[in-house]
Amino acid sequence: MDADDHARADAEQAGRKLRTGMVWNLVPVIVLGVVGLGLNFAIGRWWGTAALGVFNQVTTAYFVLASLGSIGINLSALRAIAQQPTDQARVAAIVVGALLPATMLAAVVTVTMIAGRHTIGGWLDSEVVAEGILYAAPGLACFVINKLLISVVNGLGRMRAFAVYSTVRYAMIGVSLGIAGALDADATQLPIIWTITEGTLLVVLLVEVALTVKFSRAAGWPTWLIEHLRFGIRGAGATLLFELNSRLDIWILGAAMSDSQVGIYSMAASLAEGVSQLTTALQVNVNPTIAADLAAKRVANVEALARRSRRWFVPGMVAVCGLAAAMFPFVIPWITGQPEFAIGSAPFAMLMLGLAAASPWMPFNQVLLMGGKPGWHTIYILVSVAANVVLNLMLVPIYGLMGAAIATAIAFVFSALLLRRVARSLIGVRL
Repeated sequence: MDADDHARADAEQAGRKLRTGMVWNLVPVIVLGVVGLGLNFAIGRWWGTAALGVFNQVTTAYFVLASLGSIGINLSALRAIAQQPTDQARVAAIVVGALLPATMLAAVVTVTMIAGRHTIGGWLDSEVVAEGILYAAPGLACFVINKLLISVVNGLGRMRAFAVYSTVRYAMIGVSLGIAGALDADATQLPIIWTITEGTLLVVLLVEVALTVKFSRAAGWPTWLIEHLRFGIRGAGATLLFELNSRLDIWILGAAMSDSQVGIYSMAASLAEGVSQLTTALQVNVNPTIAADLAAKRVANVEALARRSRRWFVPGMVAVCGLAAAMFPFVIPWITGQPEFAIGSAPFAMLMLGLAAASPWMPFNQVLLMGGKPGWHTIYILVSVAANVVLNLMLVPIYGLMGAAIATAIAFVFSALLLRRVARSLIGVRL
């Protein structure tokens, strides 16, 4: 077998590994879709719309603070581990160097959430939200640490384990909802769902990391602690902006239209976010490989990985988006029992068009992070968010729900094309 045959065999093996990892990580995406929709339907049906509003407002504060608490330390650890996953001493030092600041930041954001609960409740004109925050706060601390621990699993290339733990997280949301119902929890207590979910996952992940990381060999951890903080501080803005960006269209609609119209659009936007998780499933599989190849300056390998993955991912994504757009006007009104949700069909189809058009590049939107450019990644996300804001402010007052969908779809494509440009300019990768 000559060198070309070896290269083809390696490429085929890498492709099979990527597809296998993708299949495994489709399981949590499916579970998330079922549980995510079921959670909203169940709370609205069993506890009422007011309870659903309280739960979602607490959840928004929860995820924003979690983004502040992690500040990208988890991605720093993922990148560093993926570069040399078999070096046990190095991996142990990386993990310990990340665990210490992650634990401290988890405590800080949790205390901040508790101390600021009345301020948050005042902003939202709801003391019920302030009380609900108390039930979610312990889960926030666990969530910040879990983001790091599951990134360790990702960095080690344990994609089946990653898929299993992601599935455990999403399944536990459903289990926690059942526990809340069995305990006859009221609206203020429902956010305990996050505490039960993340607390359970923390125990599972601590066992996983204890079995796979040789902590006794973590001699160089202080150096890594400083490196993680440097990386995290440069990328912290991107983490928060990305979380805020996913809700921009809904927030701008809320200032311009009725709650009913916003509710119709939010159903379409939530489903679109669920479909976009397919790109995340591929992203978590390619990130460790990209980090290792860029560290070794194997740029051609990254470009080949992008080409191979597109051959099957893009057609699959286009098919899913098209099928989802076709089913929406029939399935969603039937499931919800609310015919008015059919109004969201055209905006949802536009969002699907945007996702399909951007699908060749969306799974690689953390390539700058994997290439050690967290500051530039923050700038890239900032420009993408700014484009989304400007487009929504321009189009929502004129076209309403469809304006929000058109703006968001264009923002998807703009972000993807911008990624192509910055990846080539900053790390020499042609995506």
